[in-house]
Formats: sequence, C-alpha cells, structure tokens
Amino acid sequence: MKKRTLLGSLLVSSTLVFTGMSGTAQADDVDEEEGAKTVWGEILPPETDPDGDGWANTGFEIAWMSQEAQDRINDLAYEKDFGDLSQVEFNEKVAAIYQKEQQLQAGENNGQTDMTQEEVGAKKERLAELALYSPETLNAAPIQDAPYNYNFFHDGYEFHFSYDGTYWKWSYEPSKNFTDDELIYLAHNHPEKLNEKPVKPGAYDFHLYDHEHKHVYHFSSDGETWSWSYKKK
Repeated sequence: MKKRTLLGSLLVSSTLVFTGMSGTAQADDVDEEEGAKTVWGEILPPETDPDGDGWANTGFEIAWMSQEAQDRINDLAYEKDFGDLSQVEFNEKVAAIYQKEQQLQAGENNGQTDMTQEEVGAKKERLAELALYSPETLNAAPIQDAPYNYNFFHDGYEFHFSYDGTYWKWSYEPSKNFTDDELIYLAHNHPEKLNEKPVKPGAYDFHLYDHEHKHVYHFSSDGETWSWSYKKK
C-alpha cells in the first residue's frame, strides 16, 4: 500500500537468501575458526557455512529498507541468478547496502526511548488484534510515520508488518511447526524453504539426526535471525 493512497500497490516479496554457492571464492578476513559472516554484520557459528566460503547460509529481510535499497538488492539478485555476479560478490554488495541502511535508520531513531519488554509485548498484541479484528485500520494507513519492519509470532499466528516511508503492507498466517522428518527432507530437497523463515516461533537451538545417523542437523534462532546447517557425522 502507498501512503496517502487508498488503493496502493504492494511490494514484491522481500525475503532474500544468501548462501555459499561458490566453491573457490572466500569471504575476506574471516576464517573457519571465527565463524561465518552475515549481511547484517553478525558472525554465526562455523557450522552455518557448510559451503566453506565464509558466509552463513541463512535468510534476511529487506522490507524495512528504503525502496531504492530494495530495488538495488533485487537487481543484484537478478544479476547473481542470471548474470556474472558470484554468490560471494552478491553477499558483499548486499552487506554494504545493509550497513548503509542500518546507519540511516539509526540516525532516524536517534533520541527515541527504547521500549521495555512489556511495551514490546503489548505492541505485538495490539498489532495482532488489529490484523485479526480490524483489518480496515491497517489498510487505511501505516501504523506509524517512521519506516518499520515487524515480524513476530503471537497466539498461533505469524504476523508481518512493514513500511518503507512510501509503501506499507501487512499479513498473517497460521504458524506451522515442522516435524523432524519434514525438516530433514527440506534440508536436502528444498533448502530455500528453510531460508524463508524460522522453523518455529521464538528463540530455539536444537540438533536432529537422520534415521541412519549419517548426518547431524542444527537449527537455531535468537527470535530475530535464524540459521540452519547439516553435515556428515
């Protein structure tokens, strides 16, 4: 939806994935003992980098970014998939855009008081109630003037709210907890599904083993970002 427009346009899907597909290129200044880099600047455990290129295999959101930044990342993704841009080069370019957008957002939020955990919980509950019982309110205007990107689980549903200063969108869907067998199947056959979103609500950290005990699988999340990996025992 576009601000000040009753029937605005929705953004395209904003969840992208970066993985280590290049067999030879290595991320700069990161070795296996230090961990795997992410585009948002965090270093994850080495097992999140099964390809060995220095980058974690995980997903990231761009809906909170400016439209210009989102367009640039989408262009880079197209160049990676259909052009000459390698996966590592894509990761590095996206990381630079991510850092710039984080700095811009930090400047916009400078001076604002951090919310307490109770206030955050109350805000999530209020947004969930609007989505479930007053969708016309969310369709009419953004929920605040400043850009935002809220994704959370509440009462059995997964909610998404985002606004880039021009367009806003919101959605919700029943949350799904995968079985162990489903997670193992997705890891081998549809890894892109695991990169789209966490496998369960909230923070988690657990390991799984296949029936033949040939592989070990690791899934973790701090409630905001998530990662997964598997390796032979």
